[in-house]
Amino acid sequence: MKVFLAITLFWGSLFASTHPPDLFSVSSGCFDLYRSKHRTFEFALEYKFHLQCLKPPNRFLQFRPLVGVMATAKGSSYGYLGINFDFLFKNHLLFAPGFAAGYFFPGKGKNLGYPIEFRTGVEIAWQFSDWRRLGFHFYHLSNAGIGRRNPGEESFVLFYDIPVLFSFY
Repeated sequence: MKVFLAITLFWGSLFASTHPPDLFSVSSGCFDLYRSKHRTFEFALEYKFHLQCLKPPNRFLQFRPLVGVMATAKGSSYGYLGINFDFLFKNHLLFAPGFAAGYFFPGKGKNLGYPIEFRTGVEIAWQFSDWRRLGFHFYHLSNAGIGRRNPGEESFVLFYDIPVLFSFY
């Protein structure tokens, strides 16, 4: 079993060093940053795909489709699908604007006015040589005016991305 694990990690690390891997992301921070009435803690999990079929126009840009879930301490939750545009400078500094759409359940927290919500934001992070990332994500969540109310909210979170050695697709 130990030999199998060692071989698996060795081949996985060779693959990870030559091709950008998928990433599993964990984040936590502040939900509704600018309005103290509904401000609370949030926690999120994301899976960021690296698809070979999406060819970037240049070598420092990568397209990363993503799927995720977010929950707040007040019982709100948000499930979403989206895409990040990863700009990597000097192989380490990451600037990643992104967009997502999903279903928002307010729980006992802030009512965002409509169940369909859109997330726009930017990640700024440091990418380590082994593809791990540590950074901040600032985003705005709103229904883009499709609901009768559109109060929106802004979040600021710290995230940590972990490379996934074996994709399930």
